[in-house]
Amino acid sequence: MQMYQQPMGVVTQIVKDSKSTQSDQFDNQVTQHEQFVRVRMANGKNIGRQVELVNTADSAQAITQILKVNDRIFLQKADNDVWQFSTMKRDQFWVPILILIIGSLVLMMGKAGRLTALSLLINVSLFVLVVYIDLRLPDGNIFWLFAGFALITSIITLGLVLGIRTKLMWTVMLTVITTSALAMFLANLVFNLTNSNGLHLELMEYITQLPKPLFYAMTLVGVLGAVMDEATDMIATLFALMQENPEISLSALVKAGRRVGQEIFGALTNVLFLIFIAEEIPMAILYLHNGNTWSFTYMQNMSLGMIQTLISAIAIVLTVPVGIGWVALLKYLGQRKGA
Repeated sequence: MQMYQQPMGVVTQIVKDSKSTQSDQFDNQVTQHEQFVRVRMANGKNIGRQVELVNTADSAQAITQILKVNDRIFLQKADNDVWQFSTMKRDQFWVPILILIIGSLVLMMGKAGRLTALSLLINVSLFVLVVYIDLRLPDGNIFWLFAGFALITSIITLGLVLGIRTKLMWTVMLTVITTSALAMFLANLVFNLTNSNGLHLELMEYITQLPKPLFYAMTLVGVLGAVMDEATDMIATLFALMQENPEISLSALVKAGRRVGQEIFGALTNVLFLIFIAEEIPMAILYLHNGNTWSFTYMQNMSLGMIQTLISAIAIVLTVPVGIGWVALLKYLGQRKGA
């Protein structure tokens, strides 16, 4: 059984590479390449066979790729029995990097690293399953599918990392659920009060479903990641304080939680913003290079992402009082039970 069903080959020779320079009305210049390439088939019934193909690409390489000797590529056969370049084979790069990352995680963190890697594998599998279910359901609501996905992955991740039967795990879980629900409720309330003014869902790319539930699902997953990170750090610190000083007062616990939260949420919000900006840089530069204004570039590429980032930032801020509230409530109930 072969690993790849699609024909694959290795570039053995660039027979000819014709180049020409082109420019547009904005003085953007690219070099156009027309390459005559010789490829050795690496799988299937044609393995070992030499084929030739023509590859047209430009120096920007935004959509097309310039081929080089020893590149591993996927091929497709046209109706006239002519081989064509389909896409690059890249797993020889990211698979070793993935193995290195997971291996380092396991070696450096021991059991915690193994559990983290296991939770990652389970979450990826669940994500694939949810997408598969969504594709099979004709009228499935993707938001509720991903809400269930968020709940299950939260329990699995926190249970494996913190221990499924610990008070810490369930306190973090309650904080994550409460904060995520509050953030999504506030976002939906604002959208309804403003009649979704400024929320241009028509700008979402490659969608074949109703855009609003899909946007909410994307936002929920982003909120979940941010809240879980902050809640785990803050509540673990508060539990450590209570363990060291069981007689700590509620007011002192609240003050400690506020200090910890203030130290975390500023940096975490900036991290989210920088991740968002990093994702949008290529398209923003492309739009600006083609003579578009900053406002149009922002509207087309960054407005929806900025709204999602703001909702996540609100959730990060809400995590502090919500987490402190749950910890304080559990401590109060514990004191009453002890009395």
